[in-house]
Amino acid sequence: MTRPGNKLWIQAARPWTLGLSISPVLMGTVIANSEGGIRWFAALAALLGGILIQIGTNLANDYFDFKKGADTDSRVGPQRVTQAGLIAPKIVRNGFVICFAFAFLLGIYLVYLGGWPIVLIGLISLLLGVIYTGGPFPLAYYGLAELPAFLFFGPIASATTTYVQTGNWSPASILAGSAAGFFSMALLSINNLRDYQEDRKVGKHTLAATFGRDFGVYEYAFSVLAATLTPLVFLLVEPGHSLVAITSFTALMALHAIRVTKNYSQSIELLAVLKMTSKLQAVFTVIFIVSWMI
Repeated sequence: MTRPGNKLWIQAARPWTLGLSISPVLMGTVIANSEGGIRWFAALAALLGGILIQIGTNLANDYFDFKKGADTDSRVGPQRVTQAGLIAPKIVRNGFVICFAFAFLLGIYLVYLGGWPIVLIGLISLLLGVIYTGGPFPLAYYGLAELPAFLFFGPIASATTTYVQTGNWSPASILAGSAAGFFSMALLSINNLRDYQEDRKVGKHTLAATFGRDFGVYEYAFSVLAATLTPLVFLLVEPGHSLVAITSFTALMALHAIRVTKNYSQSIELLAVLKMTSKLQAVFTVIFIVSWMI
């Protein structure tokens, strides 16, 4: 097999998922700016570290799902490079190890700024990146992926970003990060809904595979609405930044994605929902940041 080029590595990294790691860091940084000031090197380290953990997790997922036989030729979702034979399994494994190693190195600087809480959060993040689909008890195979996805691509990511810049744990950052966490759950649930029939065949017990199509639809609807409506809470707890409540107008965009999800007849139609949700998170993040700064 020839050495994989950049195009294949970009495909393997799944760039459409990177909003999960970028969004909470950007929101945590803009909140830090109003609560003590931005430390640009810390913000950059948090951003790059989050992206590397996300890419590493994607590569680990690609590798371990192939090894466990969960990815088959009948899979509907975006092409997996390991299963398709585009990149050798050993090279994909080395890829996620390198991503986690660089994330660890960036984490050393963040530990210098934030102390032992960052050690704990960083190590758990790296561990979850592996055991999401790897190890003797892979979380995704037992319907246990939603909570860590919510926490570590949501309030933990956002609050930690603010903390390493200001030295304080910010309730506003935790709340803003919760919206990002719900987006993470939304993307996870739409992926699981798309694949739930295949997952049942290979023994991958996601929540959608366990409880069925209707549950998957409701899980997605709850997650995406919770994400877009979270800014309304700022009206009660952060009256000085009540303008961010306008971000919840993105719930109108979410309704279309929910309608497509509810009415789909073939799993391939949910690929459009995946893209809609990623774009929706990007729009949400931009509106939040601009309205917070105003």
